[in-house]
Amino acid sequence: MYKKTVVTLLLSTFSMAFDNLSLHGFGTLGLTYQDDENIIYRNNWRSDSGSSGDISLQNDSKFGLQLDWQIEPSLSFTIQGSVDNGGANLEWANIKYNITDEFDVKIGQMRFPTAMYSDILKVSYSYDWIRLPEDVYGILPLTSYLGGEFNYQSVYKDFEYRFKLYAGESKDTMKGSVDVGDYDIELKHIFGLNLSFLFDNLEIYTGYTQADISITNDLINSYFDTLYKRDDLSLSQKNILHEYDPRGKDTKYISVGFKYTYDNAYLVGEYIDIDMKNIISDNYAWYVGMGYHFGEITPLITYSRVTGRSNYQTKIGDTQIDRDLAQMAQITLKSQTHITLGLRYDIRENIALKAQYDHIKESSKGRGLSIHKEIPYEATSIDLFGLSMDFIF
Repeated sequence: MYKKTVVTLLLSTFSMAFDNLSLHGFGTLGLTYQDDENIIYRNNWRSDSGSSGDISLQNDSKFGLQLDWQIEPSLSFTIQGSVDNGGANLEWANIKYNITDEFDVKIGQMRFPTAMYSDILKVSYSYDWIRLPEDVYGILPLTSYLGGEFNYQSVYKDFEYRFKLYAGESKDTMKGSVDVGDYDIELKHIFGLNLSFLFDNLEIYTGYTQADISITNDLINSYFDTLYKRDDLSLSQKNILHEYDPRGKDTKYISVGFKYTYDNAYLVGEYIDIDMKNIISDNYAWYVGMGYHFGEITPLITYSRVTGRSNYQTKIGDTQIDRDLAQMAQITLKSQTHITLGLRYDIRENIALKAQYDHIKESSKGRGLSIHKEIPYEATSIDLFGLSMDFIF
C-alpha cells in the first residue's frame, strides 16, 4: 500500500510538471552561393566559415529548441539553445518572476538587447529577410550575457511602452582576418537600458549600453606588451600607448530603430553606433528597408551601410610606432554598402520559403565583414544568392 501511494504521488507530480512544460523549436535550411573562392562570405564576426566560391549550407542553416517551465503562476524558467555555423550556443537560461502583470525580473543568461530584433536573432521565420541586415547585426560582437533584467510594460492612452534595465557580463570570440587572427572579447560591468513605444502602426526602439571591455588578440596585445618594456620610450609616450591598449577600456552602444506599417506595406530601419575607447576603430551602421504583403507573398528591398571611425588621434612621436598604430586602427575599420532584394512565400502558417539576392560593395577606406584569404587585403564587390526554408513548431 505504501509503495503504491508513493508511485501514485510521483506519477502525479511528474504529470503536473509535464503539464507546465512547453517545448518549441525553430530552424532554417539555407543555401548560400557566391562565386569568389578567395573570399569567405560570412554574415557576422562570430564565424569564420561560409560560402567561398561554392554553394554553402553554413551561412544560414540553424536549428534551435526552447523549453519553458511554468513553475508557478508568477515564476517561470526558460532555456534556449541553438546550433549553427558558429557551433552550439546556449542563448537563454533564466528564471523570470512576475512581480505584477506589468513588472517582471529575470536572472540568468539572456539575449543581449542591443538592437530592435535581438530577441529573435536566430528565429529567421519571424522576419522577412533570410538573415537580418548584417551591416547592423553582423558587427555586434556579443549576442548573450549573464546577469539580470528589470522589465516594465504598460499602456498609456493610445501608447504601449516597454522599459528594460539590465546589467551583467559577457564574453565570446570574434573570428578575425587571416593576417590579424581572432579576438577574445570580454565585457564586464554591463549596464544598459531600452525604451520602446508602440503607437497605432508605428513602433520605435531606443537602446543604450555601456561596459568595460577587454579585447585579447595575440598580435595586438604582444605588440603593446613589447613597447611597454622599451627603455627608450618616455612615461608620457607609454601613457598614450596605454590609452590605445584594447584591454580594460570603456565602450558604449547606442541604437535606435523603427517600423511603420500602412495597410499591407511596411517601412523599417535601424541605426547603431559602437564607440570604442582604444585602438580598435569605432563602427556605426544603419539600414532602411521596405516590403509589401501580397497575401502569402512578400517582396522586399533593403539598403544598408557600415562605416568605421579611427580612434587613432594622438601620435606617440616615434615614426615606426605611429605607422604601426595607424595600420592597426585601419585593419579594424569596417566599411561596406549593401543592397538586398528578397522574396518571402508563406506556404503554411509555420513554414516560409525565401529567396534573396545581395550585392555587397566593400570600401577601400576599411574592410568588409567577409574574410579575404589573400594578403594584402583588397576591397571588392560580392554578389550573393540565397534560398532558405524557415520553420517554427
